[in-house]
Amino acid sequence: MTLVELAPPATLTEVARWTIRSVDDLSGVRSHLLAHLRDTLPEGEGAAAELERIVLVASELATNALRHGSPPFAVRLLCDEGTATVDVVDHRPDVPPVIAAHREPGAGGFGLKLARRAARELGWFRDGDDEKHVWALFATP
Repeated sequence: MTLVELAPPATLTEVARWTIRSVDDLSGVRSHLLAHLRDTLPEGEGAAAELERIVLVASELATNALRHGSPPFAVRLLCDEGTATVDVVDHRPDVPPVIAAHREPGAGGFGLKLARRAARELGWFRDGDDEKHVWALFATP
């Protein structure tokens, strides 16, 4: 099953960007994203859990890009009033994201399923001939 091919809302503004060239960059991106979310978003009831959920989905989307895309990759944080969106950019627009179906537990391939459950919206789009964006939108606490 493929994701809906759709750009995120035009009201979003990029507030941070990180580059990933290899799996070694993932932990740094996760920690920087979490710190940026803590500094940017208002604190409220359940905020810590929601921020962790955003970072988990960002990590899943970035891991998918490492596995199926072409480096370097970008992880972008986009925000507007009331939402935060994680957008992962790779250079394989010819390979649409596919939600794994009927896999045994432990066989991998559940990152997009997890993202679809955790995010309010999930989608992807091609940007020109050389970029693919996979994004997840969250209501902010």
